[in-house]
Amino acid sequence: MEKKQIAIEEGLFTIPDSPEKKPYLIGSKCNICSLVTFPKLTVCPNCAKKDVMEEIQLDGEGTIDTYSVTYAALPGFKIPSIQAYINLNAGPRVWGLIDCEEQDLEIGMKVELVIKKFKEDTNGNEIMSYLFRPCKPSGKMSRS
Repeated sequence: MEKKQIAIEEGLFTIPDSPEKKPYLIGSKCNICSLVTFPKLTVCPNCAKKDVMEEIQLDGEGTIDTYSVTYAALPGFKIPSIQAYINLNAGPRVWGLIDCEEQDLEIGMKVELVIKKFKEDTNGNEIMSYLFRPCKPSGKMSRS
């Protein structure tokens, strides 16, 4: 039996089928007021109209607005666990786990979406979840 990668919850993000492809969060955009949301919705919270939200892909790039370090976590989560609000470049503010060490974090830091294995199910399938990590340096050399 071939093992699969399965999203921890359907409809939250895409799992790339190759290393060259980027993951995306699945959000929605209102056809009336252009409000962008994550997760996707069927009713616009701004217009209060139904069936005006179009599904869109959000690239998951943004900056840390605020974060918290938790030293007590649910089973399956590492301790300490870093949780943050991310202001996505595409508009919405989202909550997510951060994949780095606390000393490497700062408010305003640029982060990007990553999809990682959270755990395995009883059949050995990988249960995948989304989180954020600091963006890699651009590779430019700094002058001293």
